[in-house]
Amino acid sequence: MPAVTPTVARSMAAAAAAAGALVDQCVDHAMAELQSAEARAMPSQRQQLSDAWREMLARRKEWKEQFPRLLAAACEIDARDDGTGTTAGFTSSFADLSLVDDNVIASKIESSRLAQQLTSTLERPLSELDALMSSALGLEVIQPERNPLRPAVYAKVLRRMMGEGQTDAAWTGLWLRAMAKPLAEQLDKLYVDQAKMLAQARVHAAHYRLVTAPSPSTASSAPAGAAIAPAGGGATNAGSAGGAPSMQAGGFAGSAFAPEGDDLPPAPASSSGFADLAPQQAVDGARLQRFLLRGEPQAHRPLAPSFHAQAQAELQQLEAGAVEEPAYDAGAARQHMHLPAVDRPPRRVATDSPLPEEVWGPMAAARERALVRGRLKTEAREAGQVFGLEVVRRLVDRVAEDPRLLAPVREAIVGLEPSLSRLAMVAPRFFSDEAHPGRLLVEKVAERSFKFNDEFSVEFQGFFHAVAQGFNRLNQVEPLDSPEPFRAALDALQAGWAAQDAMDDEAQHKVLEAVQLAEDRQHEAERIASELRQRADLAEAPQPVQDFLLGTWSLVVAHARLAQPQGGVDPGGHLSVVTDLLWSVNRDLTLRDPARAFELIPRVVQKIRAGLESLGQQPGEAGSFFHQLEQLHRPVMKLRARHRHRDVAPAEPVRLPGDASDIVDQADQLWMAPGELRAAGFEDTVPSEVAQLRPARASHAPLPVLDEGEAEAVVTALGLGDWADLYSRQQWRRAKLVWASAKGSFFMFVSHGGQPHSMTRRSLQRLVKERLLRPVERDGVVPRALEKLAQPSAPMPLAA
Repeated sequence: MPAVTPTVARSMAAAAAAAGALVDQCVDHAMAELQSAEARAMPSQRQQLSDAWREMLARRKEWKEQFPRLLAAACEIDARDDGTGTTAGFTSSFADLSLVDDNVIASKIESSRLAQQLTSTLERPLSELDALMSSALGLEVIQPERNPLRPAVYAKVLRRMMGEGQTDAAWTGLWLRAMAKPLAEQLDKLYVDQAKMLAQARVHAAHYRLVTAPSPSTASSAPAGAAIAPAGGGATNAGSAGGAPSMQAGGFAGSAFAPEGDDLPPAPASSSGFADLAPQQAVDGARLQRFLLRGEPQAHRPLAPSFHAQAQAELQQLEAGAVEEPAYDAGAARQHMHLPAVDRPPRRVATDSPLPEEVWGPMAAARERALVRGRLKTEAREAGQVFGLEVVRRLVDRVAEDPRLLAPVREAIVGLEPSLSRLAMVAPRFFSDEAHPGRLLVEKVAERSFKFNDEFSVEFQGFFHAVAQGFNRLNQVEPLDSPEPFRAALDALQAGWAAQDAMDDEAQHKVLEAVQLAEDRQHEAERIASELRQRADLAEAPQPVQDFLLGTWSLVVAHARLAQPQGGVDPGGHLSVVTDLLWSVNRDLTLRDPARAFELIPRVVQKIRAGLESLGQQPGEAGSFFHQLEQLHRPVMKLRARHRHRDVAPAEPVRLPGDASDIVDQADQLWMAPGELRAAGFEDTVPSEVAQLRPARASHAPLPVLDEGEAEAVVTALGLGDWADLYSRQQWRRAKLVWASAKGSFFMFVSHGGQPHSMTRRSLQRLVKERLLRPVERDGVVPRALEKLAQPSAPMPLAA
């Protein structure tokens, strides 16, 4: 192991010495966050949040003593690592997740999520410290992963310390999320101090080594058609795109029901009393749709012995294992990682697809899932059970080909098929019941997955791990004689999601309150401006004063009314100053009564400044108006200095761009104070160079720009709750539309972590037109699959 230099040792010792106070302050902030979340949470969530912050309080002293020691040990090990150890960040491969205990997986996900958040927040001080620390370690080039004080080390130590001895595994995730913000603030100060200390020790910053990037043509050399090849990389089973493949012999590939047109009556029962199901004829999807919608006259009739004989023969053929199944190709998932998430071609997933064994265990093999179908078919006693089994297989196939879902989610639905098939034996038509736990589980998982657009992100992996864990448990439930296991699985998932959302909801609620206040203020200001326009003395006022009163000052009055609803028509006296202001800029009146003007003008100016300050305007924002006002007051104020230049006319007013007095009359702007604008995410989400996206599309041509009419149609179709892929801050984010103004002029989307993205309608149209905001189709996953039930299977499309 490399020796640690004295400079690095002093740096780590200083960080360890500060660690006790650091964790103490983080606990303070986290407890306040959890208490606040508890006050706002639903009754079902309050107890967990209450228990979480009380446990923090009980362990606070222990952590304050433990953390410096654990951090010092972790830094020492990390600093001595020569780069071949295992201190790198969390892998994005699901293969690695399954090789360790579930608690270890959860630990890696939570600590990696925190480390990722800290690294992005601390980019500037961390990059400076990385350069200095790499040099202090004797490295020739910058190696951020060798910095013993990097966020990942703090996150890993915190997670390990907090996970010891706890009784509720969900607490640690809540604690870490609540500590993220204060920890970032403390580390920011620490990194600045550490950089100064290393600089004073005459450490010179290392540099990055320049590496020539491969040409785009190299990155895109894979054939486009590979996107629809089987995930295992081998030959696909015959007929997988249209008819049923031979692998699905146990899944009614060639033994279900006689085809029947929509206008034909159901086939009558045979004279023997058995259901008239012909074992050697193909399934008719239209009949399955009718079965779900209206039931089946023969549903409760027993199956003929010939049917069972054929089903048993098919099962024996499948058990013999005559068909060679391709293995899951983990490399196929990663071959397009270099592309932006929204431009990766979807991988083919179907009931005949192999799944990753490390995630799905025995049910990873398509043959094993087909065996479950085949055995259930031999156990069927009524025709309705056979219908139900075939409905499950076909619906799972339809959901698995939905390009809106990330491939691991589609694989999860395929992996759940054995449990859904068992459920169909006791409730054959459960997919027709919107409230059935079996259908709800599929719908809610799919709906929740719309939060993510990148299967390699840490956040998605955390979500997916919980889903796969729950689905695998369901597959182990035998016998499955009621929907209760599905209800329990859904409740467990939703409880975890609710806890994760609790703190995001607080930030979102505050932002929504701010933009709603701004909209209400705008509406009230427009009403006040309409009343002011009726004043006779306003029409005679100079244009700059008219603009100010109808714009900014109307906002001041409106803000006062909303802030003090019990204050009457004119809380703060902002309306009463209008008369004085209009009198003070009337040259004839002020020159006839200069004494009143000398007393009135300073009071008017002071009142205006106070009103603008109450609105949240910065002192310099209204500089243009005050300059114009000074010019209007100059004739009478010169009298005070005994300079009577009565022929001096007011200078022509100069309108500066961005003057707040323009706001009310501009339909595509919403005035907010600078702090409100930042909090609400009102920013230009278009990248500085749109062309930056083009080289990343190595295997796809750029999407065509929309024309004005097409862009407007997309914007008009957007509704609250819709998801979209939004390009913001050099990154594609999956964002949800959570607010739109009453007039449809302003919109707010929220992406992962409660990050707001607000924009005017004009900005939104520009983003849509340039394909930098791409709505995700809003119809439900299961309803869409039900509609397509009667259609023949089709290969996956090449583009999402």
